[in-house]
Amino acid sequence: MASGIKVEKKAFQFFDEEFKKKHKYKFLIFELNKKCTKVVLADTEAGDKKANPTYEDFVKALCVENSPRWGVMDYEAKKKDGAILNKIVMFSWCQDTAKVMRKMLHGSTTNTVKGKLNVEVCFQASTIGEVDESVVKAYYNL
Repeated sequence: MASGIKVEKKAFQFFDEEFKKKHKYKFLIFELNKKCTKVVLADTEAGDKKANPTYEDFVKALCVENSPRWGVMDYEAKKKDGAILNKIVMFSWCQDTAKVMRKMLHGSTTNTVKGKLNVEVCFQASTIGEVDESVVKAYYNL
């Protein structure tokens, strides 16, 4: 069931222009605004390629205590045959300890975010272990 909450136009344009087209960011973090009426950008600084962000930086920016978020990352890794895998991966972060209303809205908005950002795969995570890079590597058989 969809929540009716949409991705803020400004946030989508930033994702489309700065992340997808210009490749200025390794990752972006999205969240519901305080009124829970739209999805907004929560963090752009941590994922700026000028700062040379790592996967650990992505986890730190995404996994904020009791704060459901979505993170998209330009993931790059070497395959077993030596070729380079380059995919945009998305994580939906929502701890069991988050407020019930936020969890419900987050869960019912995840498909909207995934669809708007045109992301193929979305990993669901409620613990740090579920955001570990090994999850992505296992999915892509790396």
